[in-house]
Amino acid sequence: MRLTIHRGTKEIGGSCIELKTVQTRLFLDVGLPLVDRDGHRLDNRKSGMLDLEQLKAQRIAPEIENLYSDAPHFPDGILLSHSHLDHYGLLAHIHKSTPVYCSKGTKKIIEIAHFFGQSGFDPESVHTAEPWKAFQIGDFTVTPYLADHSAVDAFSYLIEAQGKRLFYTGDLRAHGRKAVLFDALLKKPPADIDYLIIEGSTFGRDTSGLTNEVDIEEMLVNYFSENGLYLISFSSQNIDRFVSVFRACLRTGRTLVVDPYTADVLDTLRELSGNLPQFDWENGFKIFFVPNTYTEKMAKSKSLFKYASAKISFDQIVKNKNTLALKDNYLLSRILKNKELLVGAKLIYSLWEGYLDEDNFWQQNSVPVIHVHCSGHAYRDDLARLVKAINPKKVIPNHTFYPQEFRNLFGEKVMLLEDGKSENL
Repeated sequence: MRLTIHRGTKEIGGSCIELKTVQTRLFLDVGLPLVDRDGHRLDNRKSGMLDLEQLKAQRIAPEIENLYSDAPHFPDGILLSHSHLDHYGLLAHIHKSTPVYCSKGTKKIIEIAHFFGQSGFDPESVHTAEPWKAFQIGDFTVTPYLADHSAVDAFSYLIEAQGKRLFYTGDLRAHGRKAVLFDALLKKPPADIDYLIIEGSTFGRDTSGLTNEVDIEEMLVNYFSENGLYLISFSSQNIDRFVSVFRACLRTGRTLVVDPYTADVLDTLRELSGNLPQFDWENGFKIFFVPNTYTEKMAKSKSLFKYASAKISFDQIVKNKNTLALKDNYLLSRILKNKELLVGAKLIYSLWEGYLDEDNFWQQNSVPVIHVHCSGHAYRDDLARLVKAINPKKVIPNHTFYPQEFRNLFGEKVMLLEDGKSENL
């Protein structure tokens, strides 16, 4: 069996890993990179609008034989770990006959992304897999493991072929609302692992004052208990964070107000769990029909009218601003500015800080920014616990800017690979 990490040995994002036997080619994720080959940040939204030749010319898509739509042959399968574009964003350009596998939740999020034009990949024919149920792709036996991550329904994978056992973590953590999954993995790890391909997103970061989702909720309760208008920035697809915000609102008597797109994400995922907050609950969230392209698209498809019962008007927002928490979006904040309602308001920023550097809107409008966030990725000590529990023969760093830190932590057990160079396992 041959292993090739086409991208990810020295960067976060753009994950693309190939496993190959004489008979079978299997890929683990095919993502858009977050940085270019010179280390400059890329915008996945803009990269997603490029065609294949442009992606190759700009070295965004790695040169991989018989992967893309212009190839005469196609892989036997692609396993997706989760629904972030840095793990699946190149799917729009792969050979159309390639079988793709993922969890039910991952497929649903990709369906949403396709409908709203965030991705050119139509997942209609994607195969869904069940956690902890093995299935076969040619020479490979694949067993998905449900993982704790900021993306809903994320998978790690156990992969067996030719007498070798490999475990791919994908992106995972131990401090989310599904931390029980990480604990279960430590208590009952896959046995006799030869190669552990493991993420290291938090390596090289200052993780002092480590935070988890339970702490996030408590911090939000403290802020929401104070008087005044609060806006909060967080990803609509980060369901753990949505739950933290929603619970904090309930505990402080505030009502969460979101846009139709966010409401649609929660509604689409409701069949995965009856515990996910919904607009039609007795104490559910409200929806402001912000007039952006997503709302217009929902109106044209007639899906917007489903949420009419939870609609809140702008006048109602003004009247009740001290008892609301408004999920921020670009247009809403500009409307509030034009109506002079940002005076005295506060923004709770619950995203990676790097995104905030793009826009000094809040500083220009004298709105205090309060950072309340925790990573979607495992902290250093948790990765150490995972490696100890699995006890693989070799540790292969991936999805990290600091692979050398693995050598410092795990010694000679670590295999430091290079993008595009194959290794016999």
